[in-house]
Amino acid sequence: MSNDTNTLHPCVTCGACCHNYRVEFPIYELLSMGGSVPDELTHVVNGNRVRMNGTAQFPVRCEALIGACGEQSICSIYEQRSSTCRNFEFDTDRCHEARARHGLPPLTPIDPIWPLAA
Repeated sequence: MSNDTNTLHPCVTCGACCHNYRVEFPIYELLSMGGSVPDELTHVVNGNRVRMNGTAQFPVRCEALIGACGEQSICSIYEQRSSTCRNFEFDTDRCHEARARHGLPPLTPIDPIWPLAA
């Protein structure tokens, strides 16, 4: 399968990581501190760390996520997301673990090859 404009990136139809992991990052990534992440979607963990709302409890669901896990899931702050989200790699053990926890199959060699993670 080719990577063309008619094929959605696997992350756009997944959202398992947004339903699985705590998203914590340095406070300087907040909009009010010169970063890009909207303050209202976070809470302070300690003096220099913040966490995305919804990722500290069970069941985990990042407040920035729109859509359901395994369906069309879109990050409402994709361009403003934290370094933790930017650094999460799809098609890795952590990705497959998150997908499995939500009943989604792992990505396979027949899935499209994507040059960059979503």
